[in-house]
Amino acid sequence: MKRNKKRLLRRIEHIQPEPLAEELSGYCDTGMKQEALRLVRAILQKKRLIPEELFQVIRTTGIHSNFNKWKTQIRALYDRQSRRFKRKLKPEMLAMYASNQEWERAAEFINLRRPITAKEKLFSMDVLLALERFDDAAKLAVKCLDSLLQPIDTFDQSLLVTALGEFLHRTKRWAEAVEMWKLMPLQQPFRRDALSGVVKAHLGLALESAERGLQLLANLKQSPNYELHVALPNNDEKMTVQAEKELLKFKRGINKLLH
Repeated sequence: MKRNKKRLLRRIEHIQPEPLAEELSGYCDTGMKQEALRLVRAILQKKRLIPEELFQVIRTTGIHSNFNKWKTQIRALYDRQSRRFKRKLKPEMLAMYASNQEWERAAEFINLRRPITAKEKLFSMDVLLALERFDDAAKLAVKCLDSLLQPIDTFDQSLLVTALGEFLHRTKRWAEAVEMWKLMPLQQPFRRDALSGVVKAHLGLALESAERGLQLLANLKQSPNYELHVALPNNDEKMTVQAEKELLKFKRGINKLLH
């Protein structure tokens, strides 16, 4: 078994990097899990590699394994590379840690100052919202909107709509969230996010209505209608209590659906 491993490593060192990355991509895309992960192990032991190889390693482990098993080796290999190499792979490191919900680690790879891809914007938004960095999330939302107004393909459109929809949801801008989710191209993979997002936004609006109603009833208790109270003893207070109970019932139900 060890001889086979050494033979594989020798073969890896002699194969040109680009064909090696293409070979791993082929294994990954055709579902050849064992072959793909065996190649991943070999690449992680290489002395020299190109960004495309590490990109395919991250992609393959995300599809056919889990990042927890590989992240230490991947990070160690990434840290040994040049600045130029790291700059190219930053988006993939961001995606790896964000997918694993390691938000603090993922935040190390966010750069809001330079132009970033739609995929980076989506993962960056996930991280910023998870860390409740809402000011930075608002700045990123502006960039997402600017990109959305440019001529882009439908996949990038779906990524930007998802990022903006999530931002508007977390900041409770329900009416804007409804309109944003409507821009989702439903032939893209994020259709569930969009369709559920519209429903959740309407629930958010309903929750606000319930809370507003409860506040109005609380104000009414502070200024009761004494004329009606004299004409119909206790009836006015009873109607208020009944309305309050119904609104509280709605509020509990909506909160359960939203969370």
